[in-house]
Amino acid sequence: MSSEVDLAGVRAWVREGGAHARRYFNNVRVERKADRSWVTQADQEVEQLLRERIAARYPHHGVMGEEQGVGAIDREFVWCIDPIDGTGAFVSGLPLWCVSLGLLHRGVPYLGAIYLPILDDCYWAGPSGGAFRNDEPIAVSGATTIDSNDWIGITSYAHRQFQIDFPGKTRGLGSVAADCCYVARGSALGALIGRARLWDLAAGLAILRAAGAAMVGLSGAPVAVAPLLDGSKLPEPIIIGAPQLLERLRGYITRR
Repeated sequence: MSSEVDLAGVRAWVREGGAHARRYFNNVRVERKADRSWVTQADQEVEQLLRERIAARYPHHGVMGEEQGVGAIDREFVWCIDPIDGTGAFVSGLPLWCVSLGLLHRGVPYLGAIYLPILDDCYWAGPSGGAFRNDEPIAVSGATTIDSNDWIGITSYAHRQFQIDFPGKTRGLGSVAADCCYVARGSALGALIGRARLWDLAAGLAILRAAGAAMVGLSGAPVAVAPLLDGSKLPEPIIIGAPQLLERLRGYITRR
């Protein structure tokens, strides 16, 4: 199975996409999609670039992406593209935006690569095991206690939607994929993810799993990935984090 996909090639693709998007950084023209969210020329061009790379190398795989929508999701392998996760940060000149490319095998996260161009950080994981930042292994935090300097990632609209009593710090990074990366490397104890779609999550979930993270719905329900293949949103917000702290983190957060 591990020979099915060239992970080094996937990492090269997200770096290529990130280099392309960076040409537009701090010089962005914004348009509105039908749902009033922002889209830029960089979003559209990077997704097209990645779709072309996938089609040339893996023509029998399915593809879904934020800008061009859901394709053949009945395939054994389905790629999930977020050409710029954190478009708001990208437009605002903030550095924590990224190119996110994940692959599902029969509805289960199989591999992922996330590239943050401004930081030149590439997070990745594949079926062979282990999660990495560039070439260094990463793992979730091993902490069993929480102090005032610890932090969790939160959604950009958390102040409107949630009551958060976490005893440490909260940080809104503006990117689901970046949240996943910082939890996977053990920098953040966890993160609150809103009702994201699969292209936001697929790469991050593969990296989180390889780094030893766990996830649960805010209600405590398990998180199912396969139902999101039709492009629908998560049915509820989720918590990702170090397994030994997950229930404690969930207890700090309630909906308003």
